[in-house]
Amino acid sequence: MEHPAFADAGGNPGIEIWTIDKFEPVPVSSKLYGKFFNGDSYIVLKTTGKDGSSLNHDAHFWLGSKTTQDKKGSAAILTVTLDDMLGGKAVHHREVQGHESSLFLGYFKPAIRYLEGGNESGFTEVETNAGAEKRLLKLSGCDNMRIEEVEADASSLTKDHCFILEVEHDIFVLMPEGAKATQRRKIISVANSLRDDYHNGRATIEIIDEFSTSEDYGLFFEALGSGSVDDLTSEDSSSTYARDDISAVYLYRVLTGDEIELVSLNKPYKQSQLSSDNVYVLDTPCSGVYVWVGSEVDGEIRNTYHEIANQYLEVKGYPAWVNVTKVREGAESSTFKQYFHNWETIQMFSTKGLVTESDAGYFSEDAEKSASTAKQIGKSAAARGYMPDQGDGSYTVTRITGEQQDITETFESGVARFYQSEVYVIKYQYSIDDADAYVIYLWIGTDASNDDKQAGLELVNQLEDELEGGVTLVKVPQGKEPKHFLSIFKGQLSILFGGSDTDYKPVNSRGTYEEDSVRLFRVEGTELGVDMRGQQVTETADSLEDDDVYVLESPETIYIWIGKESNETEQEAVNNFVQALVDKEITTVQQGEEPDEFWELLGGAPEEKEDPSGWRLAVNRRVTTPRTLTAATVTVTKKIKFEDFDDEYSQQDLSDDGVYILDTGEELYLWQGNNIPERVKMARLDIIKEYIEDDGLERTVDSALVIFVKQGQEPSVFKKLFSEWDNDMWDNQASYEDIKNETKAANSKGDE
Repeated sequence: MEHPAFADAGGNPGIEIWTIDKFEPVPVSSKLYGKFFNGDSYIVLKTTGKDGSSLNHDAHFWLGSKTTQDKKGSAAILTVTLDDMLGGKAVHHREVQGHESSLFLGYFKPAIRYLEGGNESGFTEVETNAGAEKRLLKLSGCDNMRIEEVEADASSLTKDHCFILEVEHDIFVLMPEGAKATQRRKIISVANSLRDDYHNGRATIEIIDEFSTSEDYGLFFEALGSGSVDDLTSEDSSSTYARDDISAVYLYRVLTGDEIELVSLNKPYKQSQLSSDNVYVLDTPCSGVYVWVGSEVDGEIRNTYHEIANQYLEVKGYPAWVNVTKVREGAESSTFKQYFHNWETIQMFSTKGLVTESDAGYFSEDAEKSASTAKQIGKSAAARGYMPDQGDGSYTVTRITGEQQDITETFESGVARFYQSEVYVIKYQYSIDDADAYVIYLWIGTDASNDDKQAGLELVNQLEDELEGGVTLVKVPQGKEPKHFLSIFKGQLSILFGGSDTDYKPVNSRGTYEEDSVRLFRVEGTELGVDMRGQQVTETADSLEDDDVYVLESPETIYIWIGKESNETEQEAVNNFVQALVDKEITTVQQGEEPDEFWELLGGAPEEKEDPSGWRLAVNRRVTTPRTLTAATVTVTKKIKFEDFDDEYSQQDLSDDGVYILDTGEELYLWQGNNIPERVKMARLDIIKEYIEDDGLERTVDSALVIFVKQGQEPSVFKKLFSEWDNDMWDNQASYEDIKNETKAANSKGDE
């Protein structure tokens, strides 16, 4: 079924909006984009891409807080009609007023605005304060702003929001204490827009902030007609809701009927669990609820997925505003895929977020080249683009084992051994633009004690204070070593079981080394002298993967096991590793040609694995995971709040008095502005902890690789994650005081 209102929809990149009037879609004038009447429902289509063959579509149906059931249902059904006309590959999003997704809010800068009324009133705005000479607007959010009119009374005011009061031709802006620089700019931009759009540029804007006098505040409350600054209260508004487990992810197969039935699936979630003739619900803590519809699902069910979503929310007791996204088989978004342990359909059509030049081969139309590059990416070290230099600087290594011990000389001798029960702090010094710069790595072994972790953090903080500027901090969990970290040790790093608690003697996972002398090591990497590494693993056949090379030590013999998908570099590197390990007879074994003794040492031959090559999982995570930017705010009461940006984030979104998390899935970058408050500096690790604990992904605080980045010292790989980067942006950016003065100057021009 087609609809004439959608005849030309989605043909070019951009935004198109329709409102629902008498069950029909009616195009909205572009002059009204970003303004939504709360009595209506809308369809918003965002088309991205460069030409007709590669256009992507996100179809949102927006439900106002006072919209009718008829409009809600029509918006949902007509969104399906629109999608059918677009070829059925649009991603559907249900948006509810006041709880919109960051993706949706990002379409409307600097803020989305809610208006009273609806199309029954001829799209005429109905003022909350009808007939009055004043209007009070409440601005919610910091980086994703919403504007709504509230009752013009002191009881509407809070400490946590910005308010704009219009009284005839006077506009008062009441700033919240502690507002970030970006928020202040956006708020003043809104006030300027009001002056231009509603007052023909002739209104006077007065900005009331923490620098204002009591007389200035008095003028605001006098214009409002009631209250005082002492009446402002805090509002703990929250968009959270009750879930069985606040950070859990659930996957259900849906049995449809008069009422839905849910069949819970077990973790780890895999693409193979999704059947083409079924509907599934993926319930996430941060991204809302997804309804996945298989390609062979009956058309009637496919077109009424919103009813399944509504029933699901009712069954779970969730509020009606929870974000719902529908994805069809074969058109899944990266955000959806990230919750699965593996996803085979990894080819993408966008190169946003590439962190190394070599990654470009992954997007080649040549299937063989793409597959080769994928394997290279999957087997490379973590944070492969983070290369401040080539690892030729100087370093010191401090081992934390209840006490600090400088062991630099041991590492400089060419034997770089880390033990997984310990913590190491590496201070690396190099030169950039003829100035000294430093990277401080905090390496944390899997079995390190909490006391040693804390001692390592204290040493890192001490070094950061001593070195002042030019310092980048990197928290490295075992197994997530960045390429630059490995290059410091020339690709000769070994990670071993044991440590000071075993007096650094050889041990194995079973505690039987003194009896049987059996150990197993995996050797992997892509470049000799750069990212090669050897790691001791559990002595069982299940540890073997087709794409790596292994060293199996027995009392008399060293077996070198060559996986059938391993590369020549690994096969060459393993000989160097063995020479540094022990002096015994060496036997090379190709996968599939193992002698009986080999399997006996490992406790028996392995069972067939579903995916015997680990690099496939790594490349999915590294290439298909969406890049996201999230602002973190630490209130004066030490409460941490997060606010996501849309996927078209830019450098301009970074405020010099804010902290932001750029999440690539592989690593987290914590960007810190130069003017952040002391309470924010002290909360850096708590910010990371809370961010990770609530995201529902397969990572923990201990397993996350975190790079702490400071304003003005951003590595090139960080800058590449933005569409554009201007090194001089903050130097050339107008200050808040300058913007206030410009606004006052415009007041004078309006009076002329």
